[in-house]
Amino acid sequence: MKIIDAHCHLHKPQWLIKKEEDFLITHFNKNCDEKQIMQNMQEAGIDTTIIFPLPSLLIDIEKANHYVVNTAKKYPQQFIPFTIIDHKPEYWVKQGVKGFKEHTYGQRIQKDASGRDIFSQEFKATYRCMEAHKIPLLLHAGVNRIERLKQDIFKDTPGLIVILAHLGADFPESSNYRPERRQVESTLESLKDYPTLYFDISAVPDAGIIQLAVEILGSDKLIFGSDFPHEKPLKTLQRLHSLKNMTGMELENVLYNNIVKLLDLQG
Repeated sequence: MKIIDAHCHLHKPQWLIKKEEDFLITHFNKNCDEKQIMQNMQEAGIDTTIIFPLPSLLIDIEKANHYVVNTAKKYPQQFIPFTIIDHKPEYWVKQGVKGFKEHTYGQRIQKDASGRDIFSQEFKATYRCMEAHKIPLLLHAGVNRIERLKQDIFKDTPGLIVILAHLGADFPESSNYRPERRQVESTLESLKDYPTLYFDISAVPDAGIIQLAVEILGSDKLIFGSDFPHEKPLKTLQRLHSLKNMTGMELENVLYNNIVKLLDLQG
């Protein structure tokens, strides 16, 4: 069975442009270059990995995006490039980028005079370009993710393919930064009927929550991702295989078929 890890950060400390206290930098400032990612792939039996930079405001994103693109060109069988979202999507599409990652960490979500989400307005032209090219948005949207998707993103670009990271989970400090079942269930139920919306299972350590997602969404809306270096793909894979009553076809959908369909890949 082929496997694609659809959520993996490639990060190099030399990309830092500011030295400040930052949760993502503290959490992810480890060696996670292409060699280590390929070692993890071999350990877990991963065929291909989607890679993108760490989305911190303290990183030179332009330099990091180019590195990801060049790494994927160097190892085309192992890596699929996503880049951090910006205002020149056409340029990145010509460079072979297959998707964009957006993370609102460090970006304060504010409203404009009409009550609309400013962050969504900033990238409206990029979303429209992605919709036209059928290129997916891997989205970690923050606590207002349901509102953003329903009232901003899908209202303006209803055909945009979105992969909502981490099953749309919050990571509250009150629960030791672990997803809460009730919150994830509410998010999935609220968003399950959008035809171009998918969910990855990365950074969800509770197998019971992933099982719940299968029951609510079915296997054709779920995508495998490890969120390395947060977690090695082998551990995420073992968690997925621990679920009860999943058929071989359902596993194949999560591990491979769904993301291949979204990226329009062959094989």
